[in-house]
Amino acid sequence: MRKFLILLIYINFLFDFIVFGRTIVFSGYNWEVKNSLNSKVRPGPNYFSDALEDVWVDGAGKLHLKIVYKNDKWYCTEVYNHVSLGYGEYIFYIEGKLDLLDKNIILGLFTWDNYAPEYNYREIDIEFSKWGIENNLNSQYVVQPYIKSENIYRFNTILSDIKSTHKFRWEKDIITFTSIYGHKANPDSQYDIINYWVYTGIDNPPPGLEKVDINFWLMGGNPSSNIKDAEIIINKFEFIPINLLPTPTQTQVPTPVVFDETPNFYIKKY
Repeated sequence: MRKFLILLIYINFLFDFIVFGRTIVFSGYNWEVKNSLNSKVRPGPNYFSDALEDVWVDGAGKLHLKIVYKNDKWYCTEVYNHVSLGYGEYIFYIEGKLDLLDKNIILGLFTWDNYAPEYNYREIDIEFSKWGIENNLNSQYVVQPYIKSENIYRFNTILSDIKSTHKFRWEKDIITFTSIYGHKANPDSQYDIINYWVYTGIDNPPPGLEKVDINFWLMGGNPSSNIKDAEIIINKFEFIPINLLPTPTQTQVPTPVVFDETPNFYIKKY
């Protein structure tokens, strides 16, 4: 039994999406909650908790994820859904001041296929972090591998409210990323746009066994610089299959308002 447990922990270290947690229901989908069995695993590496007080869906149907210090360790949180959705629009409605996240904290909204290294694990990312650098840009869209400059778009998110919406539309030859003020699937005007990016490169993967993943974690396993617990709320996740989406028009994809030109620092994630 002990050898079997050691083997499972080793597998969990190699394949971070083979987890040992509970299942929750959020936005009409079943989501697995990551539990690292008190071992540090990627990303980070970090300890991951599936405790009820660290990951839960409240009475309004909102998902809460926390980063907490307990039992002399920092614990992060992560959930992923049970189904592969394929081409379509992936929409995340966030509650929280993303622009005020500690420099060591990362919120990731992405797809991942643990069985497709040949397609860079089908990883398409929307991420919020300063990657440990206080004056860094705090947001990015990525189509892996991120080491290609044409595959990553860095920008600054500045919010006056806790509500924002972030999405990507995944199609055969194009991936369109959009961030919007407030909770709305589509902007009413260009002034609703936080930022926007269109990817037409060669690393756009075909659909496979990818799952939607949401994680809230610490860079390098380091504590937040203010040594405080943190919480983020995902109000809702929505997926619209590609065949149900309208063809984008110029009015649907206006030029975003650009706020600043902060230097584009980037630190490797893992």
